[in-house]
This record gives sequence, C-alpha cells and structure tokens, in this order.
Amino acid sequence: MLSLLPQLFSFQILAFALLRLAVAVVGIIAGFARYKKPYKWTSILYFAVGIFLLLGLYTQIAALVGIVLVCFDWWADKKSATNMLSSEQVLLRVILIIILISLLFTGPGFLAIDKAL
Repeated sequence: MLSLLPQLFSFQILAFALLRLAVAVVGIIAGFARYKKPYKWTSILYFAVGIFLLLGLYTQIAALVGIVLVCFDWWADKKSATNMLSSEQVLLRVILIIILISLLFTGPGFLAIDKAL
C-alpha cells in the first residue's frame, strides 16, 4: 500500500527528537511533583533523567534509568494502600515505558549531543 504523504518520511529523525523532548518535559515535571511523596530520591533521578533527555546527552542510559524509575514509581504507588492509581496514571506510565524503550533502541534523534557510532 502506498503512503498518502511520502514526503514526511524525510522528517522521521525529527519524530525521535519529539518523543525525547516530550518524555523529558514529563520527567522534569514528575521530578518536581515527586518531591512531595515518599522516596524523595526518585525526584532527583526524575529531574536528572529529564535534563539528560532534554539535552540528548547519554540518551540510552537515561532511557534505561527512566524505565527502571517509572517501574519503581509504579510499584511504590501500588504498594501504598492509600494511593489508588487511576486508569489515566497507568496509561501514562505504560506510554512512558514504551517511548523510553523506543528511545533505548533508536537513539536520541535530531538536535542531540549524543552521536550515533
């Protein structure tokens, strides 16, 4: 099947950069929001992962740390009986994990300090 807009395929490297920047903004915001909850050290890691992804520096390592961090945060919120997760929170975490896995395999994209070897 032919694509309707094949001209857009030349901008596919920009798609990875947009995914990286979106996760970076979510990570920075989560870093500030997580400071009010238990396990305050995770707020520092969220903020660091967000900054590294924003700059495109050590993207694959930041994505791997981000995956572990989102899974730990999910487990910590699930463990506390007072905080029930809504379906939107679960969906956001699943989407974040999927985007971070794709960044782990594809790299940072456009406008990043990382260079593919």
